[in-house]
Amino acid sequence: MKSKKKEIDYENIQPEDLSDEEAEFEVQLNTKIPAYCIDCHIKMEPAKIDIKRGNIMMMNVNAYRCPKCGKELLDVETSSRIEREFALRHTEEIKGYEVKISSDGRNYLIRFPKELSKMLATKKFAKILPVDADEFVVKVV
Repeated sequence: MKSKKKEIDYENIQPEDLSDEEAEFEVQLNTKIPAYCIDCHIKMEPAKIDIKRGNIMMMNVNAYRCPKCGKELLDVETSSRIEREFALRHTEEIKGYEVKISSDGRNYLIRFPKELSKMLATKKFAKILPVDADEFVVKVV
């Protein structure tokens, strides 16, 4: 005879509701939480905006706009993606390290300078992302 699992009110769950038993649950994050203007305290509306930094412009970026004051807001995910994109586009201005490319006949090899190697001591893998025909980004994972 199978025992019936106890129904749990997930909205009002208490630690004692889970004691001495295993519980299975699935977390679903709601990414469509509305944004509110910090000045007007009203719900912001979805909008497409253009973002310019220096000589770089990104057009039609998903954002929120206050219908009253016009203040614009990016969600965290979009903001992080855009910051990363601006950083990648400014790599030419960043002082980097010039290293020699070697070959063992079948593979190309590069060595990391010792200043960077200290940061890599515990890392085991790298992800190489092609940006252009002669440009790559190496992400250590």
